[in-house]
Amino acid sequence: MNQLPRNLDKNLLYVLHHGLGEIRNLALSAGNEQIADLADALEILPGILDHWEEDRLELIRCVLKTYEEKYPGRAFNYLAGVEQHDPPDRF
Repeated sequence: MNQLPRNLDKNLLYVLHHGLGEIRNLALSAGNEQIADLADALEILPGILDHWEEDRLELIRCVLKTYEEKYPGRAFNYLAGVEQHDPPDRF
């Protein structure tokens, strides 16, 4: 197994944290298709962390970019969350 890039594990956990909050809020407002799309984008992250390969970062970027392009104007930028070098200490 290859070495994860610096802070990527914490960045992906931060992205999951925001994604789960967004899913909850969408569920409360019945955004069913967007909930499914966001869940599809996020569900691959734990497996990728568990079995890291160098080409996986590009897959993560592609999946999150596709979601963001379909649903512009959200408060959280998932792709930027992955790219951040210093995620918050607590989230």
